[in-house]
Amino acid sequence: MAHETAHLKEHLQPWFDDGNIVLVAEGKCFRVYRGMLSVHSPIFRDMFSCPQPADQEETIEGCAVVHLQDSASELQHILRALFYGEYITSSSQPMPMSVATALLRLGKKYEIKLPFDHMTRRVKECYPSQLPLMSGPVRIEGTLTERDPQDFLLLNVVREVGLLTVLPIALYVCACSTKVKKLLDGYEWEGVHYSLSPLNQRACIIGRDQRSELAKRVFANIFSKQGNRYFIGDKTCAQCPARCCATSLPTDPFSIWDPDWDRRFCTRCVPPFKARCNKCRDNAFLLLPSMFDVGSNWEQICKDETSF
Repeated sequence: MAHETAHLKEHLQPWFDDGNIVLVAEGKCFRVYRGMLSVHSPIFRDMFSCPQPADQEETIEGCAVVHLQDSASELQHILRALFYGEYITSSSQPMPMSVATALLRLGKKYEIKLPFDHMTRRVKECYPSQLPLMSGPVRIEGTLTERDPQDFLLLNVVREVGLLTVLPIALYVCACSTKVKKLLDGYEWEGVHYSLSPLNQRACIIGRDQRSELAKRVFANIFSKQGNRYFIGDKTCAQCPARCCATSLPTDPFSIWDPDWDRRFCTRCVPPFKARCNKCRDNAFLLLPSMFDVGSNWEQICKDETSF
């Protein structure tokens, strides 16, 4: 026989008077619709299909109760997205990180496609998958607000929910812009301590160490080594030898063509050298997944990325 909860717990929105299921998290209650949850989430659908023993079934105001091991605030965010359409009706509206993490985490946990896919698009806007013409991979502020300066929280959530195609770019930016002490110890920002997960911490430290090696590897086809010096130039061109540029090897695998080099080569040689330089940058981008041990290549991590 079902038993009515004698002392009602705190009600939070959404709370529908004609709802037929009560979700409880951290002592907070949400009265919603079983059918709508089942339509959007196969996890909830399976959960509701398992009957509870009659003598153990708990009710609140005649509704069955389901206790969840989730943060009440995160559960509220995803329920408001589902039942009110909040947060997910516009991609241009700013969204706090607290909401973003809730929609990603619980979206994945309960396989709720609509908010998860919406947040996936927003996160990918923060770290474009196309290599910029004039720089290496970059961080874009996008529409997510209250991000910590080094994006430790976003990086951790991205790995947690399996957005693998974001990781190589985000890890590269973090590894190149963050001091080792912060990578190891974390840092304080606006009264909150931020630290990387062990996997992200390891990836960033390894990435910092491999950055110059990656540059050496990808630029090998346009730089030739003579003794302890590296040269760029076309030794077969009669007009260029006197202007061949002795240079150090780039330590940035996404180094762009130096405009000063235009004056050191003949007009015939500049275009193919620029093309080879751009090809080197593209090759470096292709190697980012393996550099950070996310996967062997972009095709693999696209295939392995979370989707439902």
